[in-house]
Amino acid sequence: MVMHCHQLPERSFSPRSRQVPLCARCLGLLVGIFLFPCYVRDLRIASALIVAMILDGVTQALNLRLSNNRLRFLTGVGFAIGCGGFFERGLRCLWNM
Repeated sequence: MVMHCHQLPERSFSPRSRQVPLCARCLGLLVGIFLFPCYVRDLRIASALIVAMILDGVTQALNLRLSNNRLRFLTGVGFAIGCGGFFERGLRCLWNM
């Protein structure tokens, strides 16, 4: 199943009045994927980064609070870096088998 970005204008950055074709969170995920040298090796920190984005998204979806684009972007980057840490750990385990 392929997920698509909703591209809502109020949840996207708009430099010079031109909307970025991804919402802030998806843009953060994309940036985080390319920060592979920064993947965290400590799985507790990786887990915290993943949970931060999940909490941001869930609390916003349940209308418990209002998030902003900077927070969406940062939690997206953190989520990608955290997932990268788990992915790297998995590859290392497979490589050492």
